[in-house]
Amino acid sequence: MDYIFMITMFCLLAYVIYRNYTLISRYRHNKEYIECYKDLIAGNENAYERICAYIDSEKSEEFRNKARVLKLYDEMARQLDSKETLEALDLKQIFTRKGKYSKQQLVMNADVFVWYYLNMARARRLSRFDVLNSLYDKIKEMSEMENRVEYQTAIAIYNALCEKEDAGVGFLSSLLDGGFATYEYDKNLIGLFKRFAAATLAYTGEPMEDFYKDDLHSFAATQIGELYMKDLEIYDKYPPKKEEEEKTEAVEENATETKEENKEE
Repeated sequence: MDYIFMITMFCLLAYVIYRNYTLISRYRHNKEYIECYKDLIAGNENAYERICAYIDSEKSEEFRNKARVLKLYDEMARQLDSKETLEALDLKQIFTRKGKYSKQQLVMNADVFVWYYLNMARARRLSRFDVLNSLYDKIKEMSEMENRVEYQTAIAIYNALCEKEDAGVGFLSSLLDGGFATYEYDKNLIGLFKRFAAATLAYTGEPMEDFYKDDLHSFAATQIGELYMKDLEIYDKYPPKKEEEEKTEAVEENATETKEENKEE
């Protein structure tokens, strides 16, 4: 009996050591990525150079590809050629582990979808359909994620921006109505994804409940919401209310920046 107990305790200790090593290692990669993320969302002039330097120095393909999603966003703003970035961007490196789709990888990297939606909106405003179509093709390759709200929202946003099929209205409307229960989703970020859905529906001119219309003013008061709604060219229609402008940074923006640490604890 003691022998079995010792083996069990040894296995548990080995797991804890491995887990701690993984977390520490991931934190090293994630720390600079978050700084790049913060510089970009704040509109800092050195954001692009910092992202490029991070990609050049980072050894993890997972984080290099996460940074490429950021880089693409800034390249469009600077009217730079994005062909090389798009060709290098590999979502499988972000959402798979040992060649297989990993739910844990998706949960830890759900912030990528936030920038994916922002990239789509910016590409549409700038008529960069090469970028928009490429992003769609890349996400479609990850069909293993079809049961995730994040994936379906990306597809719906693409359809809305390109005015295809039902313009994404079906899924986006159901998301606001609570229809996401049949999908897997991150409870910490579902509110943010619903705000993306509401903003996209406003872009299409689709009617929605007054609650979500009013909430768009709150979304516009956040850095992410401002960026997305300006690229959709609906920001002036739903400007931040005075009391919203006086608030501190939105909760969901903090959630996306600290997501990995919270999920890995």
